Amino acid sequence: MWAFVLAVVLTLAGCATPARDRATQAVLAVQDIRGRISVVTGTPPDQHNVYGGFRLELFSGGDGEFDVYSPLGQMLAQAQWSTRSATLDDGRQTRRFTSFEEMTLAALGLALPRAALQDWVRGMPAADLPFETLGNGAFEQVGWRVQPRLRDGQLYLLRASRMQGPPAELSLVVDRAGPDAAASAPAASAPAAVTASAASAP
Repeated sequence: MWAFVLAVVLTLAGCATPARDRATQAVLAVQDIRGRISVVTGTPPDQHNVYGGFRLELFSGGDGEFDVYSPLGQMLAQAQWSTRSATLDDGRQTRRFTSFEEMTLAALGLALPRAALQDWVRGMPAADLPFETLGNGAFEQVGWRVQPRLRDGQLYLLRASRMQGPPAELSLVVDRAGPDAAASAPAASAPAAVTASAASAP
């Protein structure tokens, strides 16, 4: 995702959110992923590309957190979700939703499946949803064609293209991934967050 909070960058380029007190969380992250994300929607001449730096933390039980950073490493937006609800904090207010899909629809006008930031980032389809296996490690699931690329058994690039409805593509470039503690803080030199129109995905 994802990508779902990146729309905030379009309107809040100078607005930061307070850092969360991760030290109060007793749970450990099952997966800690950092890198770059791009979401391309629409068709020319109205095609838009939003991309930036991110940190994604996945926890046991289906919970997750997603942070987006500015070019100077300043946190611009935070999203959190569980199997029961989801929230989006843009630094001025926190909006609550009943599902991950509702949150991404409100943020981007695109209902991104939760599997994109829970399972596809691991290079595999969601086990509890139907999917079709394609060649070269690709698969189709919930109306998306997903192509994970691995190096030494680790995901380094993920591309997902929506097969139905208006064109949309999600791309993730993974710079670092590991089972880190939730209390660990992101580095000050976080990846840049940029927005563009009709730009190519990373």
